[in-house]
Amino acid sequence: MAEFVPTDPRGRKVLIVDDDEGILSLVELLVRTAGFQVATSMSGEDAIKKLADKPDVVILDLIMPGCGGLGVLQHLKTVEGPRPPVIIITAYANKDPAVAEAVKDPNVFQCQAKPLNHEMLLGAVHLCAKTQSLKGGQGRRPFGA
Repeated sequence: MAEFVPTDPRGRKVLIVDDDEGILSLVELLVRTAGFQVATSMSGEDAIKKLADKPDVVILDLIMPGCGGLGVLQHLKTVEGPRPPVIIITAYANKDPAVAEAVKDPNVFQCQAKPLNHEMLLGAVHLCAKTQSLKGGQGRRPFGA
């Protein structure tokens, strides 16, 4: 059995979906600074189209207008072949029964509450993508924290 060796994040794609432009930009900066390729979407409908690009990880807000994150999760169930792990980000972690139901989805790796802990989110992305931080600490603290 081969030993698992984490890979460089620069070869991995992350799709970030959130209807809040501020959060979308912040998460995009965090993930891109860590070395990942990033695609963004502000709606579930657009995210479903971007799933055709086969992202390695999806960071997904659940509660959005239109089909929202729940629609994206439903769509993922119809995708043939490998499905990307999903990290849910939501302000409604303990307030909405839809969130409790969504975390039971087999594609959901983790649910994180807003406001987001940057290190926890990036750690989850690395776990899902089977990557590690770039050498020399690049991408670990993009905000000078």
